[in-house]
Amino acid sequence: MAESKTYVKPKGNPMLLRAIAVVLWVLGLACETAGILIILQKFTPPSNPIVWIVIALVLDLILVVIGSLLWKKANKIDPPSEKNKVEFFIKTQLGAIVAVIAFFPILIILLMDKNMDKKVKTWVSILAGICLVVAVGLSIDYDPISLEDLEQMRANTVSSDFGKGVVQWSKNSKVYHTWGSCSSLKRILEDNLSETDVDEAFEKGKTRMCRFCAGNFGITEGVDTGNTNDDDTD
Repeated sequence: MAESKTYVKPKGNPMLLRAIAVVLWVLGLACETAGILIILQKFTPPSNPIVWIVIALVLDLILVVIGSLLWKKANKIDPPSEKNKVEFFIKTQLGAIVAVIAFFPILIILLMDKNMDKKVKTWVSILAGICLVVAVGLSIDYDPISLEDLEQMRANTVSSDFGKGVVQWSKNSKVYHTWGSCSSLKRILEDNLSETDVDEAFEKGKTRMCRFCAGNFGITEGVDTGNTNDDDTD
């Protein structure tokens, strides 16, 4: 077992993170709008229009992705409820939705444009397509968690051997441990073992209880159904 224990609350204010994310998304959409206006020749930049379109695409990508990462981080700290499935989907996947809005329109306008040189149009359209794929790929929350997951985890850890609301976990695992004599827990290398409160573990993605620990405490909800996946024992 690790000698040094760390008890840390999740870092960051979810409301502030979401506010910054929204601001960045708005700026990203503004870049897209600027690019569309240049393509439609509604706005004439001070130099080569193609260069400015590329700049708009790149800035759009950076702003949207950073905003989405902040949004996902906020959801790890303050997860939405899944009682309303549609609302839960929108709140967890809002970054991906914004990413589509931020690049799909300008990509369509590029493909439909008849004034741009064909070769230039082709590679700029490819760049826009790549930005769309990258932005959506990095913005999707592939493992969304809910308020109900957090509440279940808090309930599960009340009887923890490490103290009320305290769990142990390894960095390469998605499960947390509450039983000091768990056979899986004992195989974790000391350098890979962390002990934190529930909220910190939850933010790190440890949302399911080890099935061996659950069995010891007679817990059936919010339990890992497969292997404990503590892969950092070598």
